[in-house]
Amino acid sequence: MKLACAEFGWPGLRPEFVFDLIREMELEGVSMAFFGGSGMPRTPQTIAEDPEGWAERIAAELAARELAAADAFFVPAVDLAGGAVNHPDEAEARSGAELFDAFLRFAQRVGVTGVTILPGLVFGGESWQAAFDRSVDGLRRRLEATREAGLRLSVEPHIVSTKPYSGSIIDTPAKVGSLLERVPGLELTLDYGHFNVQGIPDREVEPLLEHARHFHMRGGAKGMVQTKFEDNVTDFGRVLDVMARLGYDGWVEFEYVYDGRPGCSDCDNVQETIKFRDFVRGHEQEVGR
Repeated sequence: MKLACAEFGWPGLRPEFVFDLIREMELEGVSMAFFGGSGMPRTPQTIAEDPEGWAERIAAELAARELAAADAFFVPAVDLAGGAVNHPDEAEARSGAELFDAFLRFAQRVGVTGVTILPGLVFGGESWQAAFDRSVDGLRRRLEATREAGLRLSVEPHIVSTKPYSGSIIDTPAKVGSLLERVPGLELTLDYGHFNVQGIPDREVEPLLEHARHFHMRGGAKGMVQTKFEDNVTDFGRVLDVMARLGYDGWVEFEYVYDGRPGCSDCDNVQETIKFRDFVRGHEQEVGR
């Protein structure tokens, strides 16, 4: 398995320093996230001002450290609503689409094979079906644009909050399946943690692996978005075996983060990443891959 690390796990540090840290942890790739309004130096809005220039600069920074660009995560607003793929305000939705088009120009040149986006939200008092149908329309257009750029597109099934588990249009495996049926060719950036936190067992998530383009790995448990390695409930050994059997060709990204969600400020992200790195490499050696 190709192993990468999320560079957004250390907010406040220079991206170049984080690239050095990922190289020091002996990983092969970097997964980059771009959050609008985050105050970080690299946002979708700043990228859109000069997509080609930013791509050349970041690609050079990665190459200097012998790192690959594993994924580019596009989030037009840090609140997840602004510019969302299914925003009910036409002007807001159009703004998000324009940012995405510029981001594709960046992604083409920085070296990733695909882009991750969020699937959309349920806004206000509207029904899930209304929000879902708008997402289908928006995702079909983005998928077409991504293919024209020679890239692959995946969405991350996720929850927006933990109390209650609501907000995302695909916060359960069944809803994910419904979306994949309506948008043929759409793939997944899969993170078991968004289902573990709800108490959804691995066996219900496993069928989604065949649709994965990219994979997030970190500890998780019921009620906890993120846990230490020792407290994790996902059988990642089985996950790796199923991925191998399916011929998975993407990256395994260690996605330890630091934020206010349950468990996300309780971990040493460096040490937990190293534990999972050693687990994956040990498992692969044990089974002879």
